[in-house]
Amino acid sequence: MNVYKKPSTLLLFLVFVVLGIYYPSLFSPLNAMDDTGMYQHLLNTDNFSIRNIFLPGGSGSYYRPILLLSFMMDKFIWGLEESFMHLENIIFHLVNTLLVYSIARRAIVYLPEPSPVAPFVAALFFAIHPLNTEAVNWISGRTDLLAGFFLLLVMYLMLKRPLTWLQSLIAALCMLLACLAKETAIFFLPAAILFPFFTSATRINSAPLLIVFRTYWLHLVLFCTAGVVYFSFRMLAFSKGDLGVARVLTHVGGSDSSGLLMNARMVLKAAGFYAKKLLIPFPLNFGIIHVSDVYLPLGLLVLAGILWLITRRTLPAFFVISAGAVGTSALMIPLLSFTWTPLAERYMYIPSAFFMIGLTLALQNRNQCQKYRMHLILAVACIAAIALYGTATRNILWQDNLALLQDTLRKSPDFIPAQNAIANALYDKGRLKEAATIYKSFNEPNGLINAQYGLQNKAFALMYEGNFVEARDILKQLLANPGKHEVAVLLQVLELYKVQVAARKATVKDVYVESVTALSRLIELTEDPFYSYRLGIVHLQVGEREKALAAFKSVVKTAPPTAYYRKPAEKLARDLEK
Repeated sequence: MNVYKKPSTLLLFLVFVVLGIYYPSLFSPLNAMDDTGMYQHLLNTDNFSIRNIFLPGGSGSYYRPILLLSFMMDKFIWGLEESFMHLENIIFHLVNTLLVYSIARRAIVYLPEPSPVAPFVAALFFAIHPLNTEAVNWISGRTDLLAGFFLLLVMYLMLKRPLTWLQSLIAALCMLLACLAKETAIFFLPAAILFPFFTSATRINSAPLLIVFRTYWLHLVLFCTAGVVYFSFRMLAFSKGDLGVARVLTHVGGSDSSGLLMNARMVLKAAGFYAKKLLIPFPLNFGIIHVSDVYLPLGLLVLAGILWLITRRTLPAFFVISAGAVGTSALMIPLLSFTWTPLAERYMYIPSAFFMIGLTLALQNRNQCQKYRMHLILAVACIAAIALYGTATRNILWQDNLALLQDTLRKSPDFIPAQNAIANALYDKGRLKEAATIYKSFNEPNGLINAQYGLQNKAFALMYEGNFVEARDILKQLLANPGKHEVAVLLQVLELYKVQVAARKATVKDVYVESVTALSRLIELTEDPFYSYRLGIVHLQVGEREKALAAFKSVVKTAPPTAYYRKPAEKLARDLEK
């Protein structure tokens, strides 16, 4: 075998490419979107338990205990060193690249004329695909890397011949872990169930459906069981309600749905947009909030293509179907108004892996490719050069938060989270008037979850200008539909009352009822005894001694021994009992 076609040589080259092209990411700061909030949460976490990570209680939408475990490792092993957190993302991407190579290498065995170069090409284009820079550079994007790792393991296990029940069991467990890293991995379930029906190189060689079912019925049962176990985990984890599943039910076909035709239109536009992104990723954009109607016909073609591939029942078709299955989760997000951007490049991280394998196998399996071999090599080299340039320049851009946000605003001028992040950067540099001008320009959050950060900061700017009435109106508006921001908005409400009292625009009694309401809700949401301590102080300020005593006793009962407010609570409780 030619030394350049040896698996060890090709693997080393892939390692060199991934580490080389993503090396600049090591010097990237925390991203203004989500990373800083996640980082502060980790900094304030002194200890954790596996039980609390997997069974947090309360209500919630995101259930990603595997991701949280990885972040806890960052804290207790690396001390939350930013460069190490970025390095972990790069290592995960490297491992996933090597898995793509290994999967494609197993898959070509099913083809009549396997090529040792085809797996390398699939892995190389996955490694350098510009679309994947967002998931790798963004620390919070690790959720896609982790889920991708486990789903690629599923595929690797299923491809080993013969497919035994033990392999199916381990593969089903890996899919469950992928779901616990990111909930959208559950969309791989239909593809996993269909796998035994797609193990032929050509449609002619496909086994009859009934024979396949009789042979692999246990495979189907194991994966269906894994899906049931995942939803059982979610039900146990969110003892007070699974807001994520509830939102899907209400927004896709329930009371909050935009209607069947409107939903279908949005899904098809998103399908066309993502299909184009997989093939032509430029321009890259961190905050995609609008998609042109031009993508609607392309979406219809994608749907028709997937249905046609299902009838083909070939292995290359299966990989493209898998990309479509996982990508379906991204198509639903515009319907849910669930995230701070309805479309995102990181959502295509896992689909791009399957798509690259399927596309490479399909091309390798065509006789015409042998005829135009030199032309194909030249085309691959040109496309690889463009992808390398796009990925390298994007990685450099991610080193500068302000430059990344300005690039985002140039492509999405109405993207409030980016405007808010730029204003925060100006505020941190002491350019307060410029920051306040941006804050006060924010309007409605237009359905984007993190757009509410902008309105919160607008309320802050108005509050410190002394415009308490307008600030309070904005916060009340946010509390009407707070989503995941309810705790932050309630804390801001309390800060508003504090500033009002300090400015002598209100008395403690004027804001007493609203303060008690806000603190009681914070206790209900977080079960943090610190808010019980604050509640006791508020009761004490207006002379409600019995209520204050009850609050301080609750603190003594529930606060950890090292909490700085525990001893003051104990002293106040003793004084009130006299």
